[in-house]
Amino acid sequence: MSKTSLKRQLMMLDRDQIATVLLELYDARKDAREYLEYYVNPDENKMLEKYKSVIAKEFFPSKGRPRARTSVCKKAVKEFITLHPGPGLVVELRLFLLENLVRYALRMKSWIKDSHCRTACSVLEDTLDYMFVYDLTDAYIRRVDNILLTAGGIRGELPFRLGEIYDGFSGNTHDRR
Repeated sequence: MSKTSLKRQLMMLDRDQIATVLLELYDARKDAREYLEYYVNPDENKMLEKYKSVIAKEFFPSKGRPRARTSVCKKAVKEFITLHPGPGLVVELRLFLLENLVRYALRMKSWIKDSHCRTACSVLEDTLDYMFVYDLTDAYIRRVDNILLTAGGIRGELPFRLGEIYDGFSGNTHDRR
């Protein structure tokens, strides 16, 4: 069903019928419930902490071995973005993911998986572009620099690939230190 046909169907309903549909949706789907609760009470920082927790548990769980599933982390970032938080919070979560990937790679002291390398590169590239579009480069560039400096201690190609992405960034007006 397209948005247009859904909109047409909703326009034919009265106010009480729309409320009933929303309540049924609230009961039927966990992600819809979360979105509607956020819509009613938009606490961006609480949601940011929730998604940071998801990412942190993947790489540094309180019990057991880390799973380090990048798919779970990327899904958390995507879900957070669908809530339409402020651009600074989106950058914050993406950089948090990148920091955790780098810390995890350093902790492993060996070669990291290709999926981790691809995710780190795509997250850095997307974040740099996002920072440029929303004029947040000055606010977060030092943090990116620190992540890249930390990544320098990782074995393999990841530090070089991250450096290439950073150096090729169109909005990069700062010298890397």
